[in-house]
Amino acid sequence: MLLLAVDTATPACSVALADVEWAEPVAGTGVVRVTRRAARQVVDPRRHAELLVPLVREALDEASACPADLDALVVGLGPGPFTSLRVGVVTAAAFADALGRPA
Repeated sequence: MLLLAVDTATPACSVALADVEWAEPVAGTGVVRVTRRAARQVVDPRRHAELLVPLVREALDEASACPADLDALVVGLGPGPFTSLRVGVVTAAAFADALGRPA
């Protein structure tokens, strides 16, 4: 499963792509292995709206993936400044809605 994670709850605008392998729950978790495929982060608290989508594009390019390859999206919900959180939540929701994937 290819997972896109975004977080805008801090001064950093962060994006990561990971392959996640699942199995039956063992010791309280179903995650077997997480492999990072790409990650990007820029610390600039006033530019999240400008930075997030280009960072997603860069991470997808590094991983030789396209948005249609994503299986799910994850977004940090804070706490953090309202405007920054809104950028991350709305962007992840828009990607998920456009792709028909869970967020």
